Amino acid sequence: MTGKNKDNEKVDSIYERLTMEERVAQLYGIRSNELTDESGKRLSIEKCRELIPHGIGHVCQFACGLDLDPDALRRFVDELQHYLRYESSARLPAIFHEEAITGIAAKGATVYPQQWGVACTWDPELAERKTRETAECMRSLGSVMALSPMVDVIRTAHFPRIEESYGEDACLSARMGVAFVKGLQGDDLTRGVAACSKHFLGYGGGSESDEKELMEEILLPHEAIVRCAGSRAVMTGYHRFGEDYAVSSPCLIQDILRDYLSFDGIVVSDYASVSRHWDGNTPDVLKARAVAALNAGNDMEFSNGVSYPYLPEAIGDGAVREADFEIAVKRALMMKARLGLLDENAAIFDPNPSPETDKPEWRQTAYELAARSIVLLKNEGILPLPAAGCDIALVGPNANTFWCMLGDYTYQSMYAFWWGGCIDPDKPRIVPLKEALERTLPGCRLTYERGCDWSAPDEASIIRSGDSDPRAKQLKMMLMQTADPTDWEAAVRVAAGSDVIIAAMGENPTLCGESRERKGIRLPGDQERFVEDLLRTGKPVVLLLFG
Repeated sequence: MTGKNKDNEKVDSIYERLTMEERVAQLYGIRSNELTDESGKRLSIEKCRELIPHGIGHVCQFACGLDLDPDALRRFVDELQHYLRYESSARLPAIFHEEAITGIAAKGATVYPQQWGVACTWDPELAERKTRETAECMRSLGSVMALSPMVDVIRTAHFPRIEESYGEDACLSARMGVAFVKGLQGDDLTRGVAACSKHFLGYGGGSESDEKELMEEILLPHEAIVRCAGSRAVMTGYHRFGEDYAVSSPCLIQDILRDYLSFDGIVVSDYASVSRHWDGNTPDVLKARAVAALNAGNDMEFSNGVSYPYLPEAIGDGAVREADFEIAVKRALMMKARLGLLDENAAIFDPNPSPETDKPEWRQTAYELAARSIVLLKNEGILPLPAAGCDIALVGPNANTFWCMLGDYTYQSMYAFWWGGCIDPDKPRIVPLKEALERTLPGCRLTYERGCDWSAPDEASIIRSGDSDPRAKQLKMMLMQTADPTDWEAAVRVAAGSDVIIAAMGENPTLCGESRERKGIRLPGDQERFVEDLLRTGKPVVLLLFG
């Protein structure tokens, strides 16, 4: 009997023994931080018994919402899986999934460049090496699925999540996306990590394109990932596709994804997208949301089960066919089978008893990606700088901070922005530009002045929200504070007395990322005026932009 037939028999057998409550619980998830005790550091079995008595399909973004070092995070996963396997009524393990476009978003894990930077390397082999390493790290922590890659073909430079993408070129996005998935999933999914490409289709622009552009460009990265790399999951977006929202579009999910691309994996919703486009939260409305999504072909509701718990009632009403519900549950179980989670004595972790999350060779890969991603726009004989005997003025708001090197889907940004947590820059160690130059150019005299603020207080805002949203205050405070003095005149004086000026300008994660928007795409705050004052000194200026 082939492995495929064995998996089908196993899934059929499990489905038959599950109760309706246990079946529907496989179609949604729960966030890990909802299951911790008061300290936020340990699993609460009491909360497990209360919130997930029948088991659960997924534990969502299990790492980025917790302040746990790798060993503690692995113990958390182990204890929760033990509860699910031996105490919950379903007796089934969950899929622990996490963001992984810059490496797994977990405390202490290697941080790789954003996909926008990876695209600038034009090196799919190096990109594939990165995700092979990411998969090893994820497996060591008990995670077997990534909500990555993001392969939206971008149609506007104002898209706030542009850094997560590979840019505007469909062919490059397809090639890099295929490399991402091949590295992550590997040759054996029972040892690799399942990829979930997103957002299907046209979330970054292009969903209203004519048929030729839609099918030949916007669809291309997704098509390549499905046909050439065998991606096991697809996530829809928050946007509209035709007359429907993507999560409840039969044309998108059935006609294009299932029929045209012959995709046989699971389709998952973006977080809360099943419910966010409706008014009210009455039981009838919640049930209608579930009916619309499942009937369109959306298998799983992420992150939590807000609407899908009403599916049994919808089946009873005749609004959902039980056969369609069965297909969705079996797809969810088949994903677990393909990952090896349904095998007897399944290995949730790799054999290493202590997870390694920041290996030197992984840092080397991150370094190579970063070095090859840098784009030199202009050089009139200033670079390279001499290794000795040069007076360097280092100025700018990004000269002495690690934040400018972190995208919105890194652990640090997610934990700070979404959960209001404090970040330890030593887990893993993130080296600011000032420290790096001091190490690299010990024969030069380096004088630092911050000079200007990174941004203006009202530069960024929360999309679809207001000041009452707690993230709005967090956005204004979390990254703009600095212990360094900000003296414009002092910085210009230091610059005027130097041989060369290095101006470290640009963005950091409060301006670019999911749920954030800014007023424009020029340099933030007064940065442009500050650079103009530096140029007026007559000294050569190396303008280093972090974006």
